[in-house]
Amino acid sequence: MTLPSRSTARLSEEHLTQLAGRLTDRDRRIALDCYEHRLLTTEQLRRLHFTTPRKARQRLSELYELRVLDRFRPAWQQGEGSTPHHWTLDAAGAHIVAAARGITRRELLWTREPAAALVDSTIRKHLHAVNEFATRLHEEARAAGGALSQWLGERGAHELMRGILTPDSYFALDLPGEPTRHVLLELDRGTEDHERLKTKARRYAKAIPRSHLHKLDPLILLLVPSVGRAQAVAASLADAPRPVAVEPWTPGGELPLAVIQRCAAYRGGRADDLSPSP
Repeated sequence: MTLPSRSTARLSEEHLTQLAGRLTDRDRRIALDCYEHRLLTTEQLRRLHFTTPRKARQRLSELYELRVLDRFRPAWQQGEGSTPHHWTLDAAGAHIVAAARGITRRELLWTREPAAALVDSTIRKHLHAVNEFATRLHEEARAAGGALSQWLGERGAHELMRGILTPDSYFALDLPGEPTRHVLLELDRGTEDHERLKTKARRYAKAIPRSHLHKLDPLILLLVPSVGRAQAVAASLADAPRPVAVEPWTPGGELPLAVIQRCAAYRGGRADDLSPSP
């Protein structure tokens, strides 16, 4: 399966000028999210930015027509139900992201080809699961009177870790009456052996003190696909130089906030401590 064919012609200055007057702040945040997190479904974007599914579908379709976003539907798999639209950044969206970051479009180093490659890639299911956890957590935190005050995907998390390693996500969770929880998320779909996971835990122990998170004592949360695997992995990581919270979770399973709350003993630092070190 491939992405639907779209014009490869360079966007005109007239299109970009007219576009600026048709975008809202929410549209710009959507473009930034699709750049940072690479691939988001209609429902995931609804959780982040809209009050109803109808409004989400309508505005996302308009952003598609404006070349801000691109979309595709994965091939239907028996037993998976209907497949939703998956949204990625398109050419006009890349200009929006570059402007928001204060850089040129060329400096953004974005091309459409990597997005097209996600259609048939095994990476797609991994990204979907990571983004499902985070967007559901965002919605649950908001309903509880809190917020997911910051959420970074691989791009931003890699920068936070000074390029030493690349977590699947980083987020800062604020809940009423509780300190901010800083979480580095790793999602394992049952494909990594225990030795590889132990090596990764050791790398985190070395990297965090050298990262931009060094003052915040972030929680390392490893999500695995079953209770049995969680027990086995937790046992193998018991002597890791830095604690790793291992929890069973799959898309459509337990509420993400309940998963986080099981790590209640964790206490992080203040959100305003999150800044690059000199």
